Amino acid sequence: MKQQVIQSFLNLPGIVGVALMDGRSRPYFCGIDQALNFQQKEALSEGIQQVLNTTPTGFKSFDFRFAHHNAHIYKLLGGVILLVLTDQQLDRVAYHQEVDALTQTLQDAPHSAVSTFRLLAESSMVTGRSYWSRTAAIADMPPSPASPLPPPLEQPAASSADVEWAVVLAALNALSDGTSRYLGKIVVANTWRSARPKDSPLSVLAVDRNGHFSLAEVDSALEGQSLTPEERTHLRLWVVAFNERCARIIRDFPEMVLQQCLSDHQRATLQLEAEAVQDS
Repeated sequence: MKQQVIQSFLNLPGIVGVALMDGRSRPYFCGIDQALNFQQKEALSEGIQQVLNTTPTGFKSFDFRFAHHNAHIYKLLGGVILLVLTDQQLDRVAYHQEVDALTQTLQDAPHSAVSTFRLLAESSMVTGRSYWSRTAAIADMPPSPASPLPPPLEQPAASSADVEWAVVLAALNALSDGTSRYLGKIVVANTWRSARPKDSPLSVLAVDRNGHFSLAEVDSALEGQSLTPEERTHLRLWVVAFNERCARIIRDFPEMVLQQCLSDHQRATLQLEAEAVQDS
């Protein structure tokens, strides 16, 4: 692996963070490590792995927004995954040249790519340079522990027992759209799927690749029907599990998404108390 290639890439203006993982050894984070705790790194790594597991074999790279930065993911030989975070200072022409050289050198020895990259990267960064802005990172990322979220309810509130499926779908999709601004649609869709409670009676709900909900049983009459108390309880558990996972990555998730992207009625539909959202 060529140290000059790594040095040239890491010192390119506009590069604010790099992560390298192979599914075998512990992922290496460069420039991101000061802003993420261990739990957040694990959540980010798992989310990327989940996304790539659902992509076609010939799909080698894609971009999305992450914590107000541009994120670029590259799927390399030997199961190696490269994540690059960039900001508005990036020279795209120079970046494409540098990232092509980097991905090539990483694939020269994929089985030792993470360990070798770690050794070379730590001696290649410009001394004193701030790769990931500490101030911006604190504003973007969750603290440790994650921001508190409303605890699951054992039973749905009696005052909101009668809620139609059509209203629930609208609230769930509003939550997905608000979260996608920060994590991207694919990550949101995979987070919903992984957060679904086991043995849930909500099999009628389907989540597409954009994180949007629909009724698996296409029946206009069903949308006008109300959820049962059991369905409401499991919906609450699912929403809370989704929110907790998102809060590991997005700082102040309750305020930035639950409060700003959902109306009072939508929060009530999803059994997210307004006072709990405001106090988070």
